[in-house]
Amino acid sequence: MGTFRPITDEERGHHQRIKDHVWGEGGVPDYESDDVPEALGERWAYVEDGEFRSICSLMEPTVRLAGEWRSVGGIRGFVTPPPHRGQGYGRRLLRAALSAFADRGRPYAVLWPESVAYYREHGWGLVHTETAYEFPPEAMVDPGVSGTFERVGPEESERLDAVWREYASEYELAFRRSEDWWHGRVLDDAWAYGWTPPEGEAFGGYVVYTLDRDAEVLSVADLAYRTERVRRQLLAFLDRHGPQADRVEWTCPDERRLCSEAADPDAVSASIEPGASGRIVDVPAAIEALPAPRSPTATVTMSVDDPLVDANDAVFRVETDLSCARLDHDAAADADVTVDVATLSQLYAGTFSIETAVERERLTASADAVAALAPTFGARDVYVSDFF
Repeated sequence: MGTFRPITDEERGHHQRIKDHVWGEGGVPDYESDDVPEALGERWAYVEDGEFRSICSLMEPTVRLAGEWRSVGGIRGFVTPPPHRGQGYGRRLLRAALSAFADRGRPYAVLWPESVAYYREHGWGLVHTETAYEFPPEAMVDPGVSGTFERVGPEESERLDAVWREYASEYELAFRRSEDWWHGRVLDDAWAYGWTPPEGEAFGGYVVYTLDRDAEVLSVADLAYRTERVRRQLLAFLDRHGPQADRVEWTCPDERRLCSEAADPDAVSASIEPGASGRIVDVPAAIEALPAPRSPTATVTMSVDDPLVDANDAVFRVETDLSCARLDHDAAADADVTVDVATLSQLYAGTFSIETAVERERLTASADAVAALAPTFGARDVYVSDFF
């Protein structure tokens, strides 16, 4: 049997080389001990017979979840070297990573899947989709010059963060960004401009973007606003980059509104792309972390199918006070709800409501159970805002 453990300083180069085999550019560098890139998160590996059979990095981002800012588990850089693929090592790593998150008291986990189908097979549910827009800068409506645009640097991240937290609070699983995250991930090598209304009101919103002058493409990395008026001003600001870019690319929360709001809707193309995936790590802990308004109106029993976490592959009784207890497997036949953990993870985040899940035959449930769980599993806007 192997061991899932954090790597040592001496192993960082080897860990990075395995990662570069999949995501690196060109050849694989032969790192010296002092030039290994900094990792985002903690480097871990599943080790057997002294070899890295599978690797990843573990994170604990703080996100908006169930009405509060909460720390959750995050997995990135998951790679199994080609000689060890097809032997179950990736599955063992994922199981061990979930166990580590459970030990840390993180009942929910998120990741950006390289393969949605692979992670769904292991209990992750796709929690949101995104809209990828492309349009020429002049396609946006010009509301007229108003207010003040100013360039904002990393030293003013507090002003950006005040807008961001207000904007992000509308979305389940949106990130709460630390100062380091603002500096190193959002604003690094990017332009940022903010807009203040002419009436001298508070800083209204901002846009962060990069310019590829060779390809003449402006890529919007982040856009947040307090009001619709601010949104219109920020989109119109992109038109001022016509001399540098003939195309704007913007990936944002799933929406279709820009196609009708644009001055030239025919010039706007939009496609829907998969976003991030989420997973319940510990069913009782996740249920008991919900706020009181999401309490079921009656006691409900749920039979959960989990392909990785044995403790979740069980029957649970959820009480009206949100306490959650495991029952004997014999109770499965009489459970009010039968659901796989991927679907339950989507319900928990709010990807869709329990009524929709029943309509789409994603689970089976009695009518009484659906009514009782309606406040527990309602639909909400979900957006894992930051790629990691």
